[in-house]
Amino acid sequence: MVLVLLASVLALQAWTWHRLSARIASGQLTKLQGTVRYGLWALVPLLLFVASFFGAVGLEEWLGVALLSESLGRATLLIAAFLLAAAGLGSACFGVRCAFIKRADAQRATEGVQGYTVQERR
Repeated sequence: MVLVLLASVLALQAWTWHRLSARIASGQLTKLQGTVRYGLWALVPLLLFVASFFGAVGLEEWLGVALLSESLGRATLLIAAFLLAAAGLGSACFGVRCAFIKRADAQRATEGVQGYTVQERR
């Protein structure tokens, strides 16, 4: 279960990294908007895990049947801490990456000014 959780976290972060980097580079998002969105997407696995855990605990109480193992109950805090750390580390790395992304609209603006000057001289 831990490997599935790790693989899903890495897959989601890789997909989000690629998608948001492209949107920032194309000028659809600002760097701040991209960083905030990445941070929110990075928290999705933590929110899903906590919601499913509390849902299973609620069903256990309601049905009177053990749905979660004792070891998973004890490891819940560690898993949540890992997911929070992965989200924080991924968000920090994406923030650093955003500092080096050159936006297309800024490049087009400088090229447009230079191109306009050349066309005006002709």
